[in-house]
Amino acid sequence: MTAMTPHVDPDLIEAPTESDYRLLWVATLAQLLRDGRCYWRATSNNDYELEQAFDDLVRCGPMTRHVCHWLDIAPLQVTRTFIRWCEGDTAVTRSHTRRKK
Repeated sequence: MTAMTPHVDPDLIEAPTESDYRLLWVATLAQLLRDGRCYWRATSNNDYELEQAFDDLVRCGPMTRHVCHWLDIAPLQVTRTFIRWCEGDTAVTRSHTRRKK
């Protein structure tokens, strides 16, 4: 089976604007943060993708840097803010402490 690109009349589609692309990258960063938070809050987590998002955010990895580049945001600031959020989430911190015992 081959995937064929459907033909779309170009007159029906408006050219994307810079703000359209920015909205896409904002949504991408939001999803990365949601995935990282889901991994952090889980009591038992076997989801590799969520773990990758968490690790990338904490280490200011390539995904974080790439998304921040397109948004013109300092990636280290995103990482620092995410870590502060994790450290300050007392409900989560208590659940993680209980698991380690």
